[in-house]
Amino acid sequence: MKKRSVIFLLLVMMLSLAGCDGSIDEDTMGTVVAATLEAMGVDEAGEPLDSESPDATVEVGDDPTEVSGASGPGVLQVAYISGADVWFVEDGAAPIQLTTSGNVERVALSTDGQLAAFIWHDLPLEIYELRVVDTVAGTEWVLFSQPDLDAIYPLEGAIHHVPYQFDFIPGTHTVLVNTRDTFEGPGLVQNNDLWSIDADTSTRTLLLDPGQGGDFYFSPSGDMLALVLPTSLGFVRTDGSDRSPDHLTFPFVMTYSEYAYYPIPVWAPDGSAVAVLIPAEDPFADDSALVWRVPVAGAPTPLLDVIGFRFFRNSGKTPTIAPDLSKVAFLREITTTSVDLVVAPLDGSAESIYASGNLSWQGWNPDSTQFVYTDAPRNLMLGSVGAPAAGLGFGSSLQWVDVDTFLYLDELTSTHRFGKVDLPGTATVLAVISGSMFGYDFTQ
Repeated sequence: MKKRSVIFLLLVMMLSLAGCDGSIDEDTMGTVVAATLEAMGVDEAGEPLDSESPDATVEVGDDPTEVSGASGPGVLQVAYISGADVWFVEDGAAPIQLTTSGNVERVALSTDGQLAAFIWHDLPLEIYELRVVDTVAGTEWVLFSQPDLDAIYPLEGAIHHVPYQFDFIPGTHTVLVNTRDTFEGPGLVQNNDLWSIDADTSTRTLLLDPGQGGDFYFSPSGDMLALVLPTSLGFVRTDGSDRSPDHLTFPFVMTYSEYAYYPIPVWAPDGSAVAVLIPAEDPFADDSALVWRVPVAGAPTPLLDVIGFRFFRNSGKTPTIAPDLSKVAFLREITTTSVDLVVAPLDGSAESIYASGNLSWQGWNPDSTQFVYTDAPRNLMLGSVGAPAAGLGFGSSLQWVDVDTFLYLDELTSTHRFGKVDLPGTATVLAVISGSMFGYDFTQ
């Protein structure tokens, strides 16, 4: 099943060139990268080596029969942002540019790889649209225009209603989306609604009224959502039925800023429950957090009181609870520039300090045993409790495809490269990235 991103991510390569200490031989990297790019038929800038060769890359407007679109299950397919446009790449094939208008901020890919939904944002005009593009034909259309968005509810002082969180229901061409409001000043004000859009027909349906929705997270089977608000967590079917709110309620977490905190639930593999970490109500006054198990049917159970949890060190969108709900990882501050990486079993047994330094968390392997963190500041390290860390190279925005493969962004050189790594260290360049706005989604 497809893994998601909520949001704002990136891409690329060269893990096999890193030493065990995380260092990189740049001369070796340059040689291997050049050879890999030559095999792809592109130069350092991502342009075809032979400008007369139509096979190096395919852009919008070419004969659709030449576009290598969705190939079905088992093939890694990625929709990504480069140069503020949507691109598409299949493992082993050349990248395809799908849009040409620019202004793309985020992208989501259907699980069959045929459709890529994206946010189109004209920054000077402050106009947002939710659009979709067919990865085979290159056809693009609007799912939610700015006039249609502004008409869904009274603006009441807002400039616009705009799309916020969005994703395809697994196995379908139906996009779920919630909205937020924009104002003259800063701030994030969510409407906590939920809309369903049939991407094939552009038919929109309001599933949950404002205040009845929230941030949503698909169950492993894809037919249920964990529904999160700033003070509660509940469940609902993906068609909006069987809404069951307030399975867990908690105090509003003070962020000392102009946004509300929405915790990140992690589904149990069998879809019977989620686990969620709730910080203290006032993180400056209380550096603790509580991990809860919240079943779809039944009462929530507190699992672990986390001590020394500094909210503003750990409030990123990457969940820190292991996929099997057996443990939680978090950063415990030592000094203003140094932290301990702590792994704590949720059964209450002794926690362990895995590493210390200028660290940041990258995420759990789906096997719930291995994990990746970065050290000073973007040396990727593969860790496992009870075993020494292994250097993976330099990069960011890592996402696991499966237990053996991950994607990430290599930013070591001026040319950013998006690629995958098959453990223990076989690296493959998928694309060369340009521009300052990145993001990707994938399916396999």
